[in-house]
Amino acid sequence: MGGDPLSFLPRAVAFAGLCLCLVAGSQLAAWAGIGVPGAVMGLLLLLGALFLARHVPQSLEDVSAFLLRHLNLFFVPAGVGLMAYAGLVARDLWPILAALFLSTLLGLAVTAVVFSWALKRRGESE
Repeated sequence: MGGDPLSFLPRAVAFAGLCLCLVAGSQLAAWAGIGVPGAVMGLLLLLGALFLARHVPQSLEDVSAFLLRHLNLFFVPAGVGLMAYAGLVARDLWPILAALFLSTLLGLAVTAVVFSWALKRRGESE
């Protein structure tokens, strides 16, 4: 592995910053009593901090790229939960499928409307 023994430190600080944003977002969501998940609030806090900084630090970019490369590992807890509650899922399969289908259609419809609006707006400004 060679190199400077402290070369991991900037990445460790970047990872700690991501964890801090997650915790701060969770605390903010709980304190405000809003129905937004803490992870989403944490991402908004991170976005605000990056907007103020006007650049993404290289260490944060490295940590983010690593996490994205290994994103499939984050699905393991969901898969274990699905297996643990397989009976419950089987019992409520049709409502779950209906919710998935309708939410997908709704998401596609909203995306199409927003995209159409953005194209019209772009055409008006040019």
